[in-house]
Amino acid sequence: MHDDLTPIAIATCVEASLHSSLDGFNLPRARLYGVSIVDANGIASHQDGALRISFLAEHGDVYELLDAPSSAIARMFDVAVVLTCGWAAPLNRDENDDEARLDDEIRDEVPPSQHPLRRRVRLVVAVCDKGVASVLRFADTPNDIVTDAGAARGSLADAVKDLWNDPKVVVSRESIS
Repeated sequence: MHDDLTPIAIATCVEASLHSSLDGFNLPRARLYGVSIVDANGIASHQDGALRISFLAEHGDVYELLDAPSSAIARMFDVAVVLTCGWAAPLNRDENDDEARLDDEIRDEVPPSQHPLRRRVRLVVAVCDKGVASVLRFADTPNDIVTDAGAARGSLADAVKDLWNDPKVVVSRESIS
C-alpha cells in the first residue's frame, strides 16, 4: 500500500463516499466491503474515483459477519471496511459531575438502545496492513464526523483486527491413492 496513506485518511474517504450513497442511520444489517486504492493522491480530498468500494457481504450480527470464513475475501483488497448502525449512549467521564455519575449508573443498568440520552449512530471501521481507524456519524448531527485513528478498544475492534490478521484455518482431507 502507499507509504503516505494512513488508515484514518482511508476510513474518512470511505465514510464520505458511503455517506453520500446511504439513506439514513437504520441499516438492519452490518455490511462488509473490500476497498481498492485507485488514486492515492485523491484520498485526502475525497476525490471521486480515488477508491473502488466493493460490497462483499452483510449479516444481522456484525460479529458473525466478521467471523464468517467467507469474509476472509476482504483481505484480497487493500482495505477491509465494516459498516454498522446502532445506538450509542453518552460517555461522560467527569467524576466530579453528579449528573455524569448518574449517567454511568444508568449506562451500567441499561443497554445503549434503552438509555434515555441515546443517539443513533453509523460506524465505519477500516482495517489494512497499517492498522485500524474508524469514523462515526450521529443521526442528529449528520454533518459532523467523529474519528478514531486506532485507539478504540473492545470486542468490535478486536473482531475487525482478527478479520484482517488471523486467517481462518481450513481443514481439508486429501484422498489417499
